[in-house]
Amino acid sequence: MKNTPKDCKNKQDVRVEIDRIDDALIALFAERHNYVKRMAELKTDPHQAFDPERIEAVIAKVRKRALSLGLDDDQAEMIWRKLIDWNVNFEKGIIAARSKT
Repeated sequence: MKNTPKDCKNKQDVRVEIDRIDDALIALFAERHNYVKRMAELKTDPHQAFDPERIEAVIAKVRKRALSLGLDDDQAEMIWRKLIDWNVNFEKGIIAARSKT
């Protein structure tokens, strides 16, 4: 049963909702990761993994969406930059490993 923050009567109620959201986030990150793996399969050069224009477009979109949802846009940007950095390095590794075989 989903409670709004105001419906939570105690810390345990809040923790249940945070755990529910964390479960959903992990599932979404796993789904996103599958697309990152596919992108790495489609690219032929490790340098293609880093696309500054695309990164900045994604960050701009994330900041705008965060603000529209009442989330601190600096916090959202920090999270996404970390995620993108990890994805770029992951893609580079996949592409480089494939090119060595």
